[in-house]
Amino acid sequence: MDNALQIVVEMHESLWDRLKDALKDLSEEERHWRPLPQANSINVIIRHLCIEGQWHLDSLEHGEPMPTIAVAAPLEAIDEVSADFEENYKRLEELYTRFVEILRTTTLEKLQQHTASAYGEARRVKYRLAYHQALHLAMHCGQIRTIRNLYCKMRGETARFNPENPTYPD
Repeated sequence: MDNALQIVVEMHESLWDRLKDALKDLSEEERHWRPLPQANSINVIIRHLCIEGQWHLDSLEHGEPMPTIAVAAPLEAIDEVSADFEENYKRLEELYTRFVEILRTTTLEKLQQHTASAYGEARRVKYRLAYHQALHLAMHCGQIRTIRNLYCKMRGETARFNPENPTYPD
């Protein structure tokens, strides 16, 4: 592995572990619960991550343009992705694992080339492909944790994700 990419690979591995933890013991009802009718459910978020996970993998592996950023989104392909949580979560894990494997074996030069191909004019930094997926996953992991905390609190239960940190009030 290119030593310059080691920290990025570790970041991706850590984030994947956090997402798995955020989804542990997820009930069927929690998968579909929305704090507001117009809000995303966890099921919708995992489907979204699965779709974009494929895009990130295609960009990293083949230098494909990133949909919604460099090219139009392939609506037919999006529509083909089911709303089945288990199927999408399994597929997301496969995609993310493959993404990290490729990231682990790529070079900075190849990463820079594929970033340029993937983001085109929207590319503001040389190695965006290395961390865009991680930022995206981290944001949605926080969203999932928040939804699960709200789900518990709406039922009078203790929130699942309480920080053990003296900077938060009791």
